[in-house]
Amino acid sequence: MKALSTLIRLHTHQLDDKRRALAEAERRLDNARAQRAALDEEMVAEKATAAKGGEGAYTYGAYLQAAKRRREAIDAGIAVLEKAAGEARDAVAEAFAELKKYEITKANRERREMEEANRREQELLDEMGLAMHRRNNGEG
Repeated sequence: MKALSTLIRLHTHQLDDKRRALAEAERRLDNARAQRAALDEEMVAEKATAAKGGEGAYTYGAYLQAAKRRREAIDAGIAVLEKAAGEARDAVAEAFAELKKYEITKANRERREMEEANRREQELLDEMGLAMHRRNNGEG
């Protein structure tokens, strides 16, 4: 039973590590999505500025090209981070299933041990009751 407890502690620790890695992957993904949203807002603001005319209108084309390249880079990063987050989710699910397998095995062993102890106790009580019955009826 001690070996199972050790395995459960080990797998609990591994599951916690994988959950932390998943949280980090999701945090990085959220940050990348926020960068994308901020860039989109910036592009809308620059377009509005360029539409008013003036100096901004002359540099808007160059800005737009650079912003599109930045957006493509962010989108590529988001794709990589989404893949990493998916892999981290799969790792958490796998670690959780492994932990549950050991916990269920331990619970089953404990249940069987309890049933065996109850069976032995019942046998002892039955023997004591039979001995008392024989003694009370003068059979002993």
